Amino acid sequence: MSPVVASLFAVMGIMAFASAAACYGDSKVLSKFIEGITRQPEAKDALFTNALISVGLIESMPIIATVIVLIILFADPLLK
Repeated sequence: MSPVVASLFAVMGIMAFASAAACYGDSKVLSKFIEGITRQPEAKDALFTNALISVGLIESMPIIATVIVLIILFADPLLK
């Protein structure tokens, strides 16, 4: 297998894992958010703020993975 093909497979794996992990993390956070609202409706504002911050941090993971993928694709020392 050539290094270019290996790099492309690595890129596909990284992006697939990062997006799947972000989807799973978002679903867990939002399900706990809904569960918390049903248990304590008066704490809705605090829970909403925490849920938005958590989802934002979780969604930064695929963005960081995209940067790593770009480094692998365009600055890979094995391809030179």
